[in-house]
Order: sequence, then structure tokens, then C-alpha cells
Amino acid sequence: MQVPLGPKRVYGYAVEDGRAFPGDAAKLRALVERVDGPRAFDATGLALARYLADTYVCSLREALGAVVLSGAVPRAVDTIRIATPRPPEPLPTNVPPRLAALLWGDAREGIGVEALLRNPEARRAGDRRALLAALTALVAAGAITRERTFARPAIAARRVRLLRIGETTIAGAKANALLAFVRDAGEVRRADAVLAGFSTALVRRAVKAGALVEEERDLVAARGGMRTRLPAVTPTDEQDVAIDAIRALVTAKKYGQLLVHGITGSGKTYVYLAAIAEVLAAGGRAIVLVPEIALTPQTARRFEDAFGDRVAILHSALSERERFEAWQAAARGDVAVVVGARSAVFAPLADVRLIVVDEEHESSYKQDTVPRYNAVAVARERMRLAGGVVVLGSATPSLEDYARARARRFPLVTLTRRATALPLPTVHVLDLRKERGVGERSILAAPLLEAIGKRIEAGEKTVLFVNRRGAARFVLCRGCAHVPECPRCTTSLAAHRVEGLLRCHYCDFQIPIPNVCAQCGHTEIKEYGLGTERVASEVLRLFAHAKVVRMDSDTTTRIGDHARLLEAFRESGDVLVGTQMVAKGLDFAGVTLAGVVEADVGLNVPDFRAAERTFSLIMQVCGRSGRARLGEAYVQTYAPEHPAIAYAAAHDYDGFAIAELRERKELRYPPYGSIVYIGVIGRDRTAVIERAESHAQALREADAGEILGPAPAPVARLNDEWRYRIAIKSRDVAQTRTAIRAVVLPSAKHDTLTRTAINVDP
Repeated sequence: MQVPLGPKRVYGYAVEDGRAFPGDAAKLRALVERVDGPRAFDATGLALARYLADTYVCSLREALGAVVLSGAVPRAVDTIRIATPRPPEPLPTNVPPRLAALLWGDAREGIGVEALLRNPEARRAGDRRALLAALTALVAAGAITRERTFARPAIAARRVRLLRIGETTIAGAKANALLAFVRDAGEVRRADAVLAGFSTALVRRAVKAGALVEEERDLVAARGGMRTRLPAVTPTDEQDVAIDAIRALVTAKKYGQLLVHGITGSGKTYVYLAAIAEVLAAGGRAIVLVPEIALTPQTARRFEDAFGDRVAILHSALSERERFEAWQAAARGDVAVVVGARSAVFAPLADVRLIVVDEEHESSYKQDTVPRYNAVAVARERMRLAGGVVVLGSATPSLEDYARARARRFPLVTLTRRATALPLPTVHVLDLRKERGVGERSILAAPLLEAIGKRIEAGEKTVLFVNRRGAARFVLCRGCAHVPECPRCTTSLAAHRVEGLLRCHYCDFQIPIPNVCAQCGHTEIKEYGLGTERVASEVLRLFAHAKVVRMDSDTTTRIGDHARLLEAFRESGDVLVGTQMVAKGLDFAGVTLAGVVEADVGLNVPDFRAAERTFSLIMQVCGRSGRARLGEAYVQTYAPEHPAIAYAAAHDYDGFAIAELRERKELRYPPYGSIVYIGVIGRDRTAVIERAESHAQALREADAGEILGPAPAPVARLNDEWRYRIAIKSRDVAQTRTAIRAVVLPSAKHDTLTRTAINVDP
């Protein structure tokens, strides 16, 4: 509903029945308007919001922001429209010509500001701050207008947009591939075509030309008795044990959880499918969480094959309207299974008896903005409220869950063999101190290069993991040792050779790669550190005829790019070079070699989970190899003796977990204690330090736990704001939260120079 708040009108939620006003009723102001539309959240959603507010020390309003789908409430929409036939001459000094060309080409009928800021071509013209400043300048010049409207939620039955072959043709190799894709399927959802790598512009052009016909259709509500089609495979003995264990928990009709610790390729997805099939047959419903949007289409396809239109998918290829309709379909009971990333845990699905969390160890389940919740913890709370079951699945479970399972707080089921009966790949650890001590100039050691060459000759595939995008971590002048840094962040600028830019990976500040040092004028500028771009270039330099596919956040800026690149690698690629998005969930029969180019990158960051994350990444990358035929893996490192690397090379999760948990126990890190970070952020460094010191002293006096700091955050300045951090180690997190509410929030509320960020369970 719309309510008056001072001189403004704002939208608010009704969370309780009306109550008597204790003061003068004459002072009450009338509601401005009641918004007609579907309910923004149900009783479960409100209960979860209250849980978020209590657990993660935020307001109920902030918590409801996570629970309520954005399309369910009115929102402000800013639209840019062209007001002059041509760009102004001369352009305002802060308006990049590339942005002007984009605007006068695409914005004649209006373009949303947020859509413009996400456009890859606009991003090449400048970062978010620069683009917004340029738009302001163009508005001031009268060249464009910026209009604000309020979009209200649509009330509609669940509908899908379907494509089928039309009566005409359309030229172009990509267009022909799109038509073949639709023709082979008979008809496909428009969102599925986009996820398959075909752009929305291409689909629109094919429809306009009559080569494709697009229609909207209502989906029939799901019925519990609809046929389920599981994959036609015979489950292994270990899979049967896991399915039986889940069945026993679900049948008990009370809260329970179970950890499925299965090596890569052991068939965990089949276990999920079989368990969900039994829940649906008994009249219940299920939610499946996947760690990243990039994995959603691949996982979702398996669930759609098994359960058909009873599945609602929440992914990036859906329009906001389609996401909203899928959300409402869950609320109406038209679907029985919801598959999606982190926020899908809040789907308004009734009678949920099972939540599956795939790759439960992934850090992407933790939200990094308010409310800073962990979707795994929310899944537990939701099933505790409903008397349902949480199934956690991973080849490298989080140490906290592994420790709880070993302590018999909930069952642990292990899958020790691959479903194909093939062994895990042999892992070779390459000590770069020795490999590069004999004059080796390549960034890839000789044994790995030899292995790649053999795979290319044999027509087999290789996956190379690099934990950084771009060509180099930084550039350095050989004359004066100057390193170009971001003027807004305390970090060096990374080189991106293809774009010819030095770029900040935090705020996206960018400048052209210099040919001459800005400090001394020296012309010898050298690149240091590795990135995906440089590794891909090196492979092409050494294997000129190889088909190399690069997959990182620079090459996957548009919806469908993930699927397009993976399909290119599947069909004709020899080597896939990528960041974390190639390290998990990908299953290619032809991959017989995996390589970790720099295993040490994540080991030295100031994070108590650094070793765990490095171990998990190495295990996951190596697990891409040898799924359909014998494979091997190479790990390049300067620290082969580090436990995270040595245990990963031996595929020894238990050994690593026991050693790491022993250290955590001594230091009282989770699961043997809790961690809370209190961050103080602001443009005035002195004010930030003073506020952080004040918070730390107040927390010590309130006996909130062991108070460490304040100290500069790992990135001390980000986007022109200084960041200091206090760490609280405690055995009683409830007491810590109480202290934060009592002594931190009241003082932070009235501070106009800084803001305080609270991160429970970072």
C-alpha cells in the first residue's frame, strides 16, 4: 500500500493485523492508496523474513527485500529518450562518442537506464559512474530526456512464449542454427532459445521475418499424478543407499537434513531426481538450489526432462514478467518443483517437503548485500518450520557441515565411485620453482604443454582453470617501477589486451593500456601475473590450429553466452580456458585433461576459508577430466607441499578436512565458534577510523566476544570510499547479535558521515 511519510509517498507492506493506536487518533494520517495485486509474500515468507532480520541483524524491511520478488511490488523505472535528431556538436566533454553512437542508434523509442548500464557496448564506453555522469550532461544539453514512471505488477495466469518454425527463411549462419534448433524440438520456449546462446535480437528478427512464429500459451496447473520420467539408468548400490536414506527422512514427516558427499561424477543429480519423484508422488513439492545462474540451465534441463511443466525455472534468460509469472505460478500451486539460484529458497511454494542444495559448499549461496543471508541456512530454517528435509550435496562439502555430520548431528551418505565406474583422474603436481628454473619461458610448464598437445592430436578435450580474468594482474614500468592503480580503489589495474584497456575489477574504472609510463616517460611496460586472456593467447601461440574457447565474465556479458560458449567447446573446441565457471557442474565426455594454471592465487588472501576454497577448486577442476574415458590432471603451483594442494592431488577430502578442522579448533574459527564482521564505510577516512574505533570499544565493553581490530579491509578503499573492519570471534553468536543491536546500531543510525555494514557468518 502507498502511505505518506513526511513530504513523500512510499510503498509499504502490511505485516500484522491492525492494532489500537496508543496516542491521539487525530494525528493519524490516512493511507494514500491500497495497491491491488497479488500478495507479495505468504506466511512462510514473512516467517523467513523475521528469521533473516534476527539472524543477520537487519531490519524487517531489509529482510523483506530478499523475500519479495521485485516484480511483485511497484517500482520506479527510468527511461531515456532521444530529443534531438543527432548528438550535440560538440559532445559534452564527459560523453564518450561510443555512448552517443549507441544512444542515437537504439534509444529513439526509449531505453531503460539500467538496461543501458548493463549493455556491453556501453560498458566499454565507461564504468557505471562515468555513464551516469554522461547521461546527466546530455539531459542538461537538452539532447535526451529522462523520464520516471512507476511500473505495477501484472496479474496473469502462468504463460510461456513458445517458438515454432514459420513459413519463410532468414539468411545467416547463426539464424540457420536457430531455425535448426527450433525445428529439431518442434517448438521451444523463447527463454530456452536465449539460454542456448541465441540472442534476443536474433529471435526478434526471425519472428519479424516470419521464419519463426511466436505465441503465448497458458500452462496447465500441475497435478500430483502426472507421469515422471527418470533417466533410463540403473542406479549404483551407493545411489540406492542415498535414495533410501532420503526416503526415510521424508517419510518421518519431521525436520531432518542429510549430507550426500559424492565424488565428481558419482551421480548425485540422479539421487536428487529420484528423491523428488517420491516426494511428488506423495503429494509434496520441492525446491532445488544451484550455486550459479550459469549452472541453472544445465541442471534445469534435467529436471524439466523428468517432471515436465511441473517445474518452474528462475534464471537470467527470463524477462521480469516471466520471472514474476513463474513466482505467481508457485504461489498458485501450478508447479511442483522450483529450480533456481540463491533467491529460489524464498519461492512461495506451498507444502514444500524437500529442499535440495546442490554444491552446498559454494560461497555464492552467501549474499554480499543487505540482508547478508546464507541460502543454506535459510533452507534449513524453512524446512524446520515446515517439518521437511534438506539434502546437501557436494564433492567437497563445507567443513562446517562435514564436522556436524561426523559428529552425528545428521546423517552422512558417501558416493565413492563414479557412475561410469571409471577412476578419478591421475593428478600430477608441477612445482613451478623447478619447472621455471631451467629457462622455461612459457606460462604453462613443459609436462602440461606436452599433455595438451597429445590431447589435440588425439581429438580429445582439455579444460584449463585460471582464477583471474584479463591478460595480466598489473603492468609495471621497467624504468621507474610505477604500477598504474585505480584512482578510486586501493588496487592495481588489470590488463585486458583484447579491449586495449587497464581495468579495475572492483569499480570498473578503465583507461587505455599505456605505451609510455605516465611517471617517467619510459617505453618499456611489462605485464605481470596471469589471466584467462593471456593463457588463451599462449595456447593459441603454441598450438596455432587449436580451437580455444575462453569463458569468463568478460566473454559472458549477455544472456545465453554461457550456453553458446559451452556448445562451441562441445562441438569443436579443443581447449576451454576459464575462471570458476568452468570448475564445476560441467560434464563433457571428451574431456580427458584438466589443468590448474596457478593453484596458489587464493591461498594468501586474508580469509580463514582460503585453504578450503583452494582445495575445493582444485578438486572440482580435476573432476572435469576422465568422466567417459580415462583422464588426468595437472596442477601448477609454487607451494606443492601446502595441505590444500597435496590433499587435493591425492583426492583425499577426509585427510584435508581433518587437518583443517584441527587448525580451526585451535583458533576458534567455525564450526568451533562464530565470526561476525562489522564494516565501517565512508568518504572521510578520519571519520571512518573514529567510528570504527568507537564501535570496537563499545563492543568490548558489552562483552560481545573477542574483538579484533579495527583494521583496513582487504581492499581499503573501494569506489572512493574508505573501508575499515572489526572482526568478532565468539562462542555465543546470539550474545554477539544482542550486543550489536545494543551498542552499534543506535550510534550508527545517526552518523551522517559513515555507514555500518554487519556481516554475520561471512
